[in-house]
Amino acid sequence: MMKQLFRLSVVVVGLMLVSSGAFAQALPWEGRGLFNVNFGMQIASQNATTSNQTFPLYDETGKIASAQTIDSQSPYFDIGGGFRVAGNFGVGFAYSRLSTTGKAVVTAQVPHPLLYDQPRTATATVDALEHLEQGFHFQVLWLLPISDKLDVTFSAGPSMFRLNQGSVSTPTITEVGPPYTSVNMTTKTVTTTASRIGFNFGADLAYHITNTLGVGAQVRYAAASFDLEPEPGATLSVKAGGFQFGGGLRVRF
Repeated sequence: MMKQLFRLSVVVVGLMLVSSGAFAQALPWEGRGLFNVNFGMQIASQNATTSNQTFPLYDETGKIASAQTIDSQSPYFDIGGGFRVAGNFGVGFAYSRLSTTGKAVVTAQVPHPLLYDQPRTATATVDALEHLEQGFHFQVLWLLPISDKLDVTFSAGPSMFRLNQGSVSTPTITEVGPPYTSVNMTTKTVTTTASRIGFNFGADLAYHITNTLGVGAQVRYAAASFDLEPEPGATLSVKAGGFQFGGGLRVRF
């Protein structure tokens, strides 16, 4: 993560230095708007999370802990655009989508049927847990033409994230039998959907092949935090978003 932060800092600082020269030349944003399509990789804000829940059994309370991992680097798709409002400033909107999976190691502390405060431990691994992020990014834009062929755009604003997150629900516990030193645990999964407000900021460098079409590179950080309750008595904290590095089509009109 520190390496990714350093790389992002280098890119942003470089773009700021380049744009400062353009600002000194006072080049105007010509045209009415822009449209971008990007494909890239997202470095997740969080690649591990835990959930905890309890259940009653034999007049005691059992405990279930799930240590869940999410792919730290995943491909994403992004599409967005904006319109000039005044001078070099405008407003924009972007939609991003990322779909990946994770896995969880489930550990249960199961009360003993005969002995008080003598829980048995059972473990299981669950694969292919869904993690789907959809980001709706509202942005203020500052576009600075560097030349007839090159421009840089800075953006920032609020984001709304919609998350589909898979997790492990209360497992089914069955006794093996005397001497009751172990149990069988059957796991099930549940998907929770929620929306949260976060933020985004980033920069985009575009090279114009023609007056309207070009290619470009994007760097953006967007994030939101989720506190989920997949089922009564269960809690799950997840962070959506992260650093996004991508590139693709640029249209100016």
